[in-house]
Amino acid sequence: MNTIITISRQYGSGGRFVGKLLAEELNIPFYDKEIIAMASEDSGFAQEFIKENEQKMKGLSSFAFTSGMWGGNLVNNFENIESKIYACEADAIEKIAKNGACVIVGRCADYVLKDKCKCLNVFIHADMPSRVERVIKVFQRTDDPKKAERLIKENDRMRA
Repeated sequence: MNTIITISRQYGSGGRFVGKLLAEELNIPFYDKEIIAMASEDSGFAQEFIKENEQKMKGLSSFAFTSGMWGGNLVNNFENIESKIYACEADAIEKIAKNGACVIVGRCADYVLKDKCKCLNVFIHADMPSRVERVIKVFQRTDDPKKAERLIKENDRMRA
C-alpha cells in the first residue's frame, strides 16, 4: 500500500521541515517546490513565473474548490493564468501520488487528492512567537520581529 502524506501548514510553522524529516524517516520521496518544476514542464510557464504568480493568488484553495467541478485534464478547462497554474500543479500532484509513497507539502495537495487516493492529511501550526522566530532565523527575510509578524499576517491573509 502506498503511503501518501500531505502536509498543509501555516507560514513559519516549520511544516516543510517536518515534512522533509518525515520523508527521510520513512525513506520515501519528498515533494514541495519540485511540483513547480513539474507544472512548469506541463504548462510551458517558467518556474519563476509560476512562483511569482502562485504567491499572488488569493489562495490556491479558491481554485481548488472551483476545479472540482470539471473532470479530465484540468489544464484545458481554464482560461486565466492563475487557474492554469493551479491546474498544472494539481495534475503534477496527481502524477506524484500515482507513482507511489511520498510526502507532499502544500499546494492544496490534500484537496487535490481527496477523492483520488487514501492519504494521511496533516496540518502543521505554531504560535505566533514561534513563527516569528522561525521567519527571522530560517527564512532570514528580516531581523525585526514586528516586520516578521507583519509578513506572517500578510501571508496568512493571502492563504485564506
